[in-house]
Amino acid sequence: MIRRILTAVAGPVISILLALLVTTLFLTFGGYSASSAYQVMWEYGTKPASLVSSLNNAVPLYLAAVAGAFAVRMGLFNIGVDGQYRMAALAGAVAAASLPFPLAIRLPLTLLISCIVGALWALIPALLKVYRGVNEVITSILLNAIATTVVAILLADVFRSGGGQNTGTEVIGADGAMPVLIDLGIGNRTSITGFLLVAIVVGLFYYLVMNRSLFGYTMRVAARSPEAAESAGISVKKRIIISMLISGAIAGLVGLPHVLSTAYRFDGTLPTDLMFTGLAATLLGRQHPIGMAIGAFVLAFVARSSQVLGLVQLPTEVGEVFMAVVLLSSAVGYWITERADKKISLWQAMRNRRNAARHPDITADAEGVA
Repeated sequence: MIRRILTAVAGPVISILLALLVTTLFLTFGGYSASSAYQVMWEYGTKPASLVSSLNNAVPLYLAAVAGAFAVRMGLFNIGVDGQYRMAALAGAVAAASLPFPLAIRLPLTLLISCIVGALWALIPALLKVYRGVNEVITSILLNAIATTVVAILLADVFRSGGGQNTGTEVIGADGAMPVLIDLGIGNRTSITGFLLVAIVVGLFYYLVMNRSLFGYTMRVAARSPEAAESAGISVKKRIIISMLISGAIAGLVGLPHVLSTAYRFDGTLPTDLMFTGLAATLLGRQHPIGMAIGAFVLAFVARSSQVLGLVQLPTEVGEVFMAVVLLSSAVGYWITERADKKISLWQAMRNRRNAARHPDITADAEGVA
């Protein structure tokens, strides 16, 4: 049990240490003090307002991480999360602003509509992979560009509210926005969004599906050995389609925290870099719901705390460098961890064999008792 926990933790820790090392070298060779930068980031990042902001910003990253994890567990890479949450966020913004229902009905419908739109957009690369053998990475990347164009056209010609330079949808009122979960009452922007509960529910759903359901088991079998799965009566094509649908549905929620809790409409301020940052959280957390939550918060904390560096004449690119290296070093951390775990297993097997050779009587007695 302890070895399993250490193996799960070692990969992310190694990735973070490598990211810190590269970031330190980046600052040092640039003529800056790495210790001063980290001290400023820690002091600013641990303020109550910064912690609340990091927590709120970690929510969409976590949703993007879980969306990516559903595809990764099936041996797929859903690189189309960006396009899926753009399309879904636009649909959700329109629904939240126009549905003629009270908040108790309108909000669940908004979430459902966004999930459906995200799932349908993810269905396209899934069908192309299953029936035409087209790699989902290529199609999902292309669909990101298509989604950007479609959203721009719909926003400019169909759902645009107002005139002039206004390029957003209709403003969402209190009867369509996500309520505040906790208001700390200690200043501006110290309210925790209600999407935190949505993220918890999504994480619990992911855990139950992957570890406590027959579908999750058959999906893992299909990912590891498609031929064996087909011979056992498990439809690999069906698992690919369903996993991409679920991944797209969760991706449809990624943009809603900004739409329903920050901007209160869909406009040009919607973040566009959540997909790869979420993928970094997926790899950093090794597709475990708690690990991905920690990874998402760490990345959000770094992004928030690095904003203050410009005020003290330090490069604000520190956060971008850190997150980029985390994404690249995740594979290195896993490789080092897996090699170390295999060597430990081999060493333990050799030690047990030597002990058995030295004490054959004890081994025979133990086998007789068993």
